[in-house]
Amino acid sequence: MLRVLRRRVRPSHLRLPARLFSAGVTALPPTAREALGTGVGAEEAVAYNRSRVATATALTLYRSGATLPMPDRELDTAVHALAFPYSVPSPQTRAAIRAALAVLEADSTLTVTNN
Repeated sequence: MLRVLRRRVRPSHLRLPARLFSAGVTALPPTAREALGTGVGAEEAVAYNRSRVATATALTLYRSGATLPMPDRELDTAVHALAFPYSVPSPQTRAAIRAALAVLEADSTLTVTNN
C-alpha cells in the first residue's frame, strides 16, 4: 500500500480527438493563394494562413465548450485533431488561437447551439 502511495503522480493529459468536438468541426477558409491571389508576398501569406488555422481552431474549441486558459499541449492536440494540412502549431499560432478564443469568450452576444 505504501509503495502505491509513494509512487510519483503523473500529470493528467487532456486529449482532444476530433470526435469530441461536439458542435462539429469548422470548415477551413481558402488558402492565401486562393483568397489573395498569386501576387501575395510570403510574409502576408504566412500571416493569413496562420490566422485562418487559428481562427477555425478557436471557433471549433469555443463551440465545443473549451475555455481559457489552455496549455500549449491542448492547443497542439486540437490543431492536429482537426487535421489541417501542413499545420505545425507554432508559438505564434498558439497565441493567435488564444486571442481568437478570448474574443469569442468576451462577446456576450454569441451563443452556441447544437443542431
